[in-house]
Amino acid sequence: MMMQFVCQLLGHLLIICIAAFDLLQQLWVRLHALASRSYDYLQCDQRAFLDSALRGLEKLPKHLVLVVGPDDCYVDVALLKRIFSYAQIVGIPYLSVYDTRTQGNGYVDLSLFCQLDEKSERCFHWPSSSQAKEQKLIQNGHKINQNGTSNGYASNGAHQKQLQVYQITRADGHALIADVCRELYESRKSVQVQAMLEERQKLTNGINGMLNKRLGYAVPEPELGIVFSRQTCTYGLLPWHVRFTEFHTHRSGSYFDAKSFAQVLYKYARCEQRWGK
Repeated sequence: MMMQFVCQLLGHLLIICIAAFDLLQQLWVRLHALASRSYDYLQCDQRAFLDSALRGLEKLPKHLVLVVGPDDCYVDVALLKRIFSYAQIVGIPYLSVYDTRTQGNGYVDLSLFCQLDEKSERCFHWPSSSQAKEQKLIQNGHKINQNGTSNGYASNGAHQKQLQVYQITRADGHALIADVCRELYESRKSVQVQAMLEERQKLTNGINGMLNKRLGYAVPEPELGIVFSRQTCTYGLLPWHVRFTEFHTHRSGSYFDAKSFAQVLYKYARCEQRWGK
């Protein structure tokens, strides 16, 4: 009886120690984020910093995907605008956002600050036309913030093309592939499907085309992904499209700035996929 009591007591103490360690770790992360944010305001133009970092990169992704975990409560509109501006500065043309949070629990709707594409309900442009005009006025001599950004987007240097942004939902994952496979099975006796089954590459291209048609846009598969969560997980993100995507996890609560973005790009540039060789 005494031994059982001691074991239960040690178990409770262990749980308390783990909870205390986790709380202290979160507190340290938030203090570091606060210090980094304050230090960031004293830095030079972030465009110049990213332009300088860009010279040391051998390759850049054409498509960047951001995965926001359900446990994250720090990724908001302001952070997404900063990341969009970084991607625009370095020249990444496509960016997708997969926010697994729910409405009222931190979910960010891109339509709040991006311009909806006329041809697709899933495609947006950033900055919007009004923001782009304001950006041009700023470049012609109006006020520029000390950190080189204005209203969340790059505001110094030459005018950049609009970033194409896509919002991905949970329905675009396994459920979408299941629908495509069901459609192929139902029309398995058709000439088109029989032709696709003759060669594996034809089948792959056919499935890709059907997926892109249902998604409402056709963009390159994402080469780089940034996961904002306490653990590395894709949460069912487009399993067919992220076969060769390199993922990097940024711990929830940690401050994400131009330096963090450049470090992810450096890691991606150093990575070489050998394709089974």
